Amino acid sequence: MAVETKRRGSFIVRIGLFIFAVWMIFYLGSLIKEYNSLQSVLAADSAKRDQLQLEVKEMSRMLENSDDKEFIEKAARERLGYVYADEHIYIDISGD
Repeated sequence: MAVETKRRGSFIVRIGLFIFAVWMIFYLGSLIKEYNSLQSVLAADSAKRDQLQLEVKEMSRMLENSDDKEFIEKAARERLGYVYADEHIYIDISGD
């Protein structure tokens, strides 16, 4: 009887270890999936940060040259949409 109890206990331990191993495999898979999604979010945020840094540099440059007539004209055209009275603006709506 002692041998049969030992085998039964060993079998239960093996089943428990097998269930634990399967659970760990699925858990690690979900962690890898979450890691990959966070990596893509990080890449998108890094690209956004780089774009914002470029905008800050451009604005800093604009502030340094704020008394320049050419700068004022460019800002009025690009940001405010101003044009000269005798000027014709054509907008390409084809999307190309």
